[in-house]
Amino acid sequence: MSSAFLAGARFEARMMRRDGAVWFALLILAGVALFALAMGSARIAAQQATIAAARADESQRLSRLQKTLAQLQQGDAQGKPAPEPPPFRDPRNPAFMGGGPAATVAALAPAPLGLVATGQSDLLPPAVRVTTGSKDSFLFADEIDNPANLMSGATDLAFVVVFVYPLVVLAMAFNLLAGEREQGTLGMTLASARRPAAALGGKLAARVAAPIAVMLFAVAAGVWIFAGRERLASSGFAALLAVVALYGLFWAALAAAVDGLGRGSAFNALTLIGAWVAITMILPAAINSLAAFAHPAPSRIDMVLAARAASTDADRARDAALARYADEHGGGGKPASGGAAQEATLRRLATQEAAFQRVEAIVADHDAQLARQRDLSDRLGYLSPAYLTYRALADIAGSGEARYRAFLDRIRAFHVDWREFFLSRAKAGASLTAQDYAAMPKFTQADEELVACAPAGLAGPLIGVALPMLILAIFAWRGFRRAAPR
Repeated sequence: MSSAFLAGARFEARMMRRDGAVWFALLILAGVALFALAMGSARIAAQQATIAAARADESQRLSRLQKTLAQLQQGDAQGKPAPEPPPFRDPRNPAFMGGGPAATVAALAPAPLGLVATGQSDLLPPAVRVTTGSKDSFLFADEIDNPANLMSGATDLAFVVVFVYPLVVLAMAFNLLAGEREQGTLGMTLASARRPAAALGGKLAARVAAPIAVMLFAVAAGVWIFAGRERLASSGFAALLAVVALYGLFWAALAAAVDGLGRGSAFNALTLIGAWVAITMILPAAINSLAAFAHPAPSRIDMVLAARAASTDADRARDAALARYADEHGGGGKPASGGAAQEATLRRLATQEAAFQRVEAIVADHDAQLARQRDLSDRLGYLSPAYLTYRALADIAGSGEARYRAFLDRIRAFHVDWREFFLSRAKAGASLTAQDYAAMPKFTQADEELVACAPAGLAGPLIGVALPMLILAIFAWRGFRRAAPR
């Protein structure tokens, strides 16, 4: 049986070497994969530059504040006090410093294989400036890219694997039986083989192995060139190769199963193109639409507008309360001159706190609804191997949902510590000192564990692709046996 299989594979490989169209398709596939990895490398470089620029800006801001603070303290010590700066520029004022000038950077460094997939990185910035304000004031303050570019989407390896790669596999394997039957050579091929089914299996393996091997080689070469040789020894790279190979085998099994039905080449081509459209486009869109219908959530723009409206409402409520107080007390609401600044600070902090509570409630409701959508989409995703493959590639790249949710959770926890550090001093009327600047909370880069364990979370998607692949392989095997003479 093995000799018949190898003979069929060698014969088909010899025929493919003489076909210029095969070489053209394989070269285009490799070129597109390398181009996508080059684009991913450029995107990673831009993210790293953004993080470096944000950290450099933070360092410069803090250096200027500490220098100004030292000058003010030195003037007080020498009995030559400098002119009082405005509150929003006074490095001793915790209410204003924590809200902007002394804001710290929370960054999510690109993963080692971040060039593979864009994932969520085109929706969330790689670095944000955490302040004492509500999260809407810094999480959604920056535009990541031109909206027209975001609408068209990024060209990355995940796009090539999910959409382009299957087309080449299908083109190579869709008419093995149908083509020879239409040319009148199938009967002669089967009659000349001692084990016809094994010979057909070898011919199919040669057609399928070519695009899969080229894709794996292009991925390995691209990662080596654009990410470094050391990435080839990582568990993430091994998982990447496994996902690419398994996804290619799924489409090969689908092509063989349709070819085994015994219909013509035109029928096979139309059926497989329809399956490609349904699996890669219709099903993922239907899954997301169904999840959004079952758990509707406002768009991020609506959520940001609602959060800022809540902040505006809090300001209006404060103004109305002050007006009522002044009216009821006949203008007696003015504090003594000595406590005017502290009284103004406390009023401002009270307004910020009221806005913060409203905004946090809106953001929490929005995030909870999105979490329900994601959970439902992940369960329904097993209907589409393309959906599962993209999810797996995004996780390998460190740009998937899990890593970004963990990043946002760490920002949420850090935001609480940051607000406590500055607002506790502002409410107590304490001034910031050099020791306070040295003791400010620092955002920890604790995402390496998630990147390292990402392949461990791929079992579900891999099984979701492997199971239908095995079922289709069984149908293909039965179809090929029917084509072989008894």
